[in-house]
Amino acid sequence: MENEINIEQKYIKNVDNLVPRPDLAFDVLSMAHNANCNFKELANKIERDPNLTANMLRLANSAYFGHMRAITSVKDIIVRLGLETVKLLAITSASVGLMKSPQEAYNLEPGSLWYHSHATAVLASVICQFAKIGDAGAIYTAALLHDIGKVLLNKPLQVAISNIKIKPEKKFSSLVELEYSLLQTDHAKVGEALLEKWGLSEQISQPVGDHHSPEKLESVDMGSKIVYLANFLVESIGIRSMSPENYTFNIQEFIDQNQILPDVPNFQANMENIMEEFFTQFNETTNIC
Repeated sequence: MENEINIEQKYIKNVDNLVPRPDLAFDVLSMAHNANCNFKELANKIERDPNLTANMLRLANSAYFGHMRAITSVKDIIVRLGLETVKLLAITSASVGLMKSPQEAYNLEPGSLWYHSHATAVLASVICQFAKIGDAGAIYTAALLHDIGKVLLNKPLQVAISNIKIKPEKKFSSLVELEYSLLQTDHAKVGEALLEKWGLSEQISQPVGDHHSPEKLESVDMGSKIVYLANFLVESIGIRSMSPENYTFNIQEFIDQNQILPDVPNFQANMENIMEEFFTQFNETTNIC
């Protein structure tokens, strides 16, 4: 375990060089989690970053939130939408720039990682609604950030692929197997270590670390199950950078081909409604940021 931890630390040691840096959004999350949060101080903190402010206002005024009267300031967001929504808006807005860049080692074009991550977060949120999960904010955040390790591993993986000649007969059954073969870790574990370094709770970091671990599905908590399921579904749909209207999903075909799924309350019985609501919400928000 110690050796594995050291490997992850190797890949996150230069995280402060990431541009854009999401530090401010995590400060906002920390302040919003405080029971004694001062609304004025929170608004001032958000307004220090014009891009974060602009993205939050765009999201707050989207059809997704359904407000008839325009929201024109950060204070409006806090007062009218509440702290839980502020948390979601802050982390979503801060993640856009970080995950819209191309990840060449993963064959992801500009915007592809963001589309996939955002879709996973929206779907996880809908699954939480049907499962009647009270505090779904941590699950949404974990789903949004589940692939953030790819941002850190992109360059090392590119270098490893170019420097190591893989024998033609060598086949990898999964992306994670390829990562482990070349880097001795994978993007899920690096993502988990990164979020721990940033001070996010285990409710967020653990599902990120587990989202490629089907062998753990019976023992992990509900957050990990939902993030795994949402990511699996989004992968099945093939969401990358296509127009939302081109996505298709055959529920019966999915059930027939995937007999082993995590046990999430009310999921299988309501899959049609869940997917319909997901597509509605995703279409309303996917081009805002």
